[in-house]
This record gives sequence, C-alpha cells and structure tokens, in this order.
Amino acid sequence: MSRVPLSDEETYVIFAAETLSNLQSLDGSKQQQILSRLLDIVASANLPSQFRHETIGSLDILTAGDQCRLYTKIVENIPEGNATYHLIFVLYIDDKHEYNQSELATYDPLADSFLSVATSMDDVESVEDYLAEKNALSAEDLEDLLS
Repeated sequence: MSRVPLSDEETYVIFAAETLSNLQSLDGSKQQQILSRLLDIVASANLPSQFRHETIGSLDILTAGDQCRLYTKIVENIPEGNATYHLIFVLYIDDKHEYNQSELATYDPLADSFLSVATSMDDVESVEDYLAEKNALSAEDLEDLLS
C-alpha cells in the first residue's frame, strides 16, 4: 500500500552506524516491530515528538512494543524551500528495556556535546543532500524494508 502525503512535511529516520548494526543483529520479529513503529511515526500526520514516551536528558525515548525502547533525538520543523522536514536520529536500541536508571541519570556531558553536533542543522546548506549523506529512511524506504 502506498501512502499519499497530505502536506509538504516529511519525516525521515537516521540510524547511527552502531545502532543500525544493533538492529540487524536482532531477531526478525524485533526488527519488524521496530521498523513498523518507526513507519507509523514517519507516515503519521502528527509531529514525531507526539509519539515520545519520555525524555531523559536531551534524549527522546520512543517505544516499540512492550519492551523495546528507542533512544532518539527528534529534530522538527527544519524549513527548506516549500517543504518542512522532521528528523528522528536513532541512537540506541534497548530491546529488553533493561537499562540502569542511575546510569541514565548521570548522562555524560561529552555525549550530549556529540549529540548537539550530530543533530545541529545550522551549517546544513541542503537538507536533501544531508538526508542522502546520512542514508535517511523515508516512509517508503521503511515499507520496503518491511516487505
């Protein structure tokens, strides 16, 4: 089934390299659960932040099923030409939801600095080029992965 965009807003998913490897190492049902959840968010008319389960430091936590948690950074409303882009940077997949709360409470400032640089759009001249460079996934790409 092909989706028809209802507006000039587009949402893309960008996986950190380590996170993509982690996703590929999961069993097929968990991969499908995660990709289906991301497809639901990307294809929705709602902003990605409306799907946020919780926030820890500057991370946005999304759920995928009962146990999977996706540690992300959501960047919304990036204008370019007549379009507006929303990006979901997937930084870590916790497929068992067994994180240590105290470790998350002491979020590393160096990691926060890296996150700020990775998700800064100030120096990006072309969002389209940036998306291509980062191998960003659209709703259509996620549908292809699921089929």
